[in-house]
Amino acid sequence: MRFSDVQQKEIIEAGNGRFIGYIVDAEVDEKTGSIVAFLVSEPKKFMSFMQSEEQVRKVLISDVLVVGKDVILVRELA
Repeated sequence: MRFSDVQQKEIIEAGNGRFIGYIVDAEVDEKTGSIVAFLVSEPKKFMSFMQSEEQVRKVLISDVLVVGKDVILVRELA
């Protein structure tokens, strides 16, 4: 699977069904070359056009439960 394919999937918390956002980048281990975490852009809120800074969350690869056709389910995040 290509990274661009993963970026198009919605990130959803499995426990409560909350939409987290979309993957904007990945954190890669320099030694092994494996993905350690996804950086996820949080969904825009109303009036967010006033804020220029984008909120980004780190989702560890160990928190990913399922990579489906359209979504990625993750454990509930703190």
